[in-house]
Amino acid sequence: MTGKVKTRDRILKTALALFNEEGEAQVSTVEIAGVLEISPGNLYYHFKGKEAIIEALFDEFEEEIRQVLSAPINRSLSIEDNWIFIYIVFEEINDFRFFYNNLTGILERCPNLRPRFAKLLRLKEETATSILASLEQDGAITCSRAERTALASRFAAHLTFWLQFVSLAASETDRRRIINNGVYSAMMMIAPYVPGDRSDFAEILKDYFSAQN
Repeated sequence: MTGKVKTRDRILKTALALFNEEGEAQVSTVEIAGVLEISPGNLYYHFKGKEAIIEALFDEFEEEIRQVLSAPINRSLSIEDNWIFIYIVFEEINDFRFFYNNLTGILERCPNLRPRFAKLLRLKEETATSILASLEQDGAITCSRAERTALASRFAAHLTFWLQFVSLAASETDRRRIINNGVYSAMMMIAPYVPGDRSDFAEILKDYFSAQN
């Protein structure tokens, strides 16, 4: 049993690395087996095709991202707190970025993942709504309920499509900078709702962003 579990874990780890670097659509189970130096039959013993590997990887991703997004927001987060929290979310997404880079194709081939991914989208919105409500309660931002709902949706969309946008734009390849830029863009969405001189908030955020890079 130990050997079986070890081989299964090695398959998932190798597949994840190949999917992220080469693109899931470009990687076959034969290539995964070749990198692992096992037979295709041995791989098939553990996973009956590439879709089974994708679904197992989604199980891992879903568990990790839910733990992060479900963390209770009991107080208004500072710029540093918000930065770190959003960074952690982006890190989790980046670790399984092949899902986001070929989302449409994967959901077409693995339709049972669609409702599960939709639930993660709603959880992203709920988490963003919680953060915004906390900020508003402390007077850090001012917005109507409709504006807060729309902003939470934009946050969820940004988290979902940022890596794909960067990949298509081919504007950056350093993974740390990609995540930092994504966090900065997310936090700048708050700027229009900051009362008083918004330029102060933007300047503080810019200085913090520069320090991270």
